[in-house]
Amino acid sequence: MATIGGMSHAMAFEYNGLLYVIGYRAGGQYLRRSADGGRGWLRFADGSEEKLVALPADEQRVAFVKMATQGRALVVGVARFPDVEIYVSRDDGETWDGG
Repeated sequence: MATIGGMSHAMAFEYNGLLYVIGYRAGGQYLRRSADGGRGWLRFADGSEEKLVALPADEQRVAFVKMATQGRALVVGVARFPDVEIYVSRDDGETWDGG
């Protein structure tokens, strides 16, 4: 399995043949995607292997709340004491709205 770029508290979710991994690093929550079970990482449109979901974020595991369908809506909850904020991506993790 490939390393996950120094992420801690990582959580994985598999959907429609893709593995989505979200985890904490350097004060933020980041998302990565894999088509081969984590042996390699898919690139986003800008060439990066991961996308920032939320910054700042508490150093805790983030929860996938819902995944409508690949390419449509990813929804995650990010801990920011004393709240949990909801972030939504409608383009398979390329961009995120919420907070």
